[in-house]
Amino acid sequence: MRVFPLAVLIVAGFVASSSALPAKPRTCRVVFPERPPDAPKSAYLFDGKESRRTGLPSMNLAPVIELPSGELTIAMTSQDVDDPEELAPQAPRLKIPESAGDCYIVVTPDPENEYLPIKMELVDPEASKLEQGGMLWFNRTDHRIIARLGDSKVSIEPQSQSICRSPVIESGHYSAEFEYQANGEGPKVRITEQRWWHDIESRHLGFIVNTGDKLPKIFFFRDFRVPGQGGDGAAE
Repeated sequence: MRVFPLAVLIVAGFVASSSALPAKPRTCRVVFPERPPDAPKSAYLFDGKESRRTGLPSMNLAPVIELPSGELTIAMTSQDVDDPEELAPQAPRLKIPESAGDCYIVVTPDPENEYLPIKMELVDPEASKLEQGGMLWFNRTDHRIIARLGDSKVSIEPQSQSICRSPVIESGHYSAEFEYQANGEGPKVRITEQRWWHDIESRHLGFIVNTGDKLPKIFFFRDFRVPGQGGDGAAE
């Protein structure tokens, strides 16, 4: 009978030590699909304590960076900041909820911000139900986009987003065809038809944006992350 209290102490000690383990940091990648030619190519993410330098690429995802866990407000700055008192009031800010895990920060132009002419948008794969092998498409245009991706077909309404399942059962090439309907109506106009590679172990982000030309432009990114080893941010 004297063994029972000892067992209770062992279990209690295990629970206490487990609860004391540090929270796992989340990883993040930045992308700037609509980056103007004169926009900065790099910046810093300041979490209130530490700054982390990140690229602002348009043709691929920036390298993986770690952000603290928990509810967080980050600011993007043009210079390294280590003191909140030095943070410019105009610096773009983004709230990241405690529930967000590994995520993306999508950067868009903001000409009205004289300090740093950008905005930040959080993309949380879990909240968006983006699974491994799946695609998350963002239509930034006023047109309806119709895509045939392998055996999948998706229609993306203007200024909206849509999840698309994997176009293939196993990793491999597939046919990617895109059309659009101007302002969401009228005849369908071909944008492009290509052969793309799909990795069923990666998540995929796609953006359809206006370019000032007749046809919308398509950006497509593949993201494969290995804990502690960064990730592959290839673009099609």
